[in-house]
Amino acid sequence: MRELDLLLEKFLSSGLELLEDDDLERMENLLIQPDQDILAWLTGATTPEDANIRHIVIILRNTINLQSNACD
Repeated sequence: MRELDLLLEKFLSSGLELLEDDDLERMENLLIQPDQDILAWLTGATTPEDANIRHIVIILRNTINLQSNACD
């Protein structure tokens, strides 16, 4: 999904080095989710039920400057 690729690319170029070990594990868990779910979470259309995924989604959203209160 091109939209998701663009968002993740933006994060990888500016925020990956900011992640701690636990966050890297959360990121791995996020990336195995369906693309449609990840895009919905990152755009604020829905909120992940899993607290660990929600945590990393908030980090990604803040890093790539997506504004929404859906996960906060």
